[in-house]
Amino acid sequence: MVLDPFLLMLFMLILSLGGVVLFFLPSIIEIKKPRDDGPRRILRRPLQTLMRSGSVSTFASKRSHAQSGHGSKELIDLCKEAGVKAQRIGRDTVRFLGDIAVPFGFEISENIVVEGALIICEGCVLHGSAKAYGDVLVGDSVVVNGNLVSKLNVRIMDDVVIRGSVHAEGFVRLGERVFVGLSVVAGGDVELFENSEVKNNILGSGCGVIRVLRCPKVNYPPTIQDIG
Repeated sequence: MVLDPFLLMLFMLILSLGGVVLFFLPSIIEIKKPRDDGPRRILRRPLQTLMRSGSVSTFASKRSHAQSGHGSKELIDLCKEAGVKAQRIGRDTVRFLGDIAVPFGFEISENIVVEGALIICEGCVLHGSAKAYGDVLVGDSVVVNGNLVSKLNVRIMDDVVIRGSVHAEGFVRLGERVFVGLSVVAGGDVELFENSEVKNNILGSGCGVIRVLRCPKVNYPPTIQDIG
């Protein structure tokens, strides 16, 4: 049986293309295969997502610290025990004459003014604004519903929500997954991670620099013998 010349040529062409595909198939599979960059840091659910959705039940158990009027009295008493003088200014502001550290998980309903350095420990909730004449350090998972102001520098750790603005005459450093509802204004440098969010503007002085940092990867030891 004699094959039609056209069919014979078509058969030979298909056979040649099949050979080329089989030859380059391993290379194509290698190129398309997803690269393994090694283990990455597992990010927790951002706190700002919980705040936006209204899921703030985690703080309900701490509400006894901040019932109107009584919460500030407890905080004033605590600072007096630590040797820090405090006084009330009007109905909604408490002024502290010295450095203070707001205790872990504490909730404050008033605005606070600190004539010194301010440390807000992990898990605290400030329903008003906070202003300090010294440095400000904000721990993990803190919520400030007002503004955060410092005459010096502001350093904010991870999973923090600031619903107002952050204003410092020095530098501002934001950790991972920080949400600022308004603007960040700094007299010096501004540093933040790429998974943090500032809703409005980031403003610095003419000599200030704005740096956006990548989220760090965790480099685990390759073998169990390398641990420790």
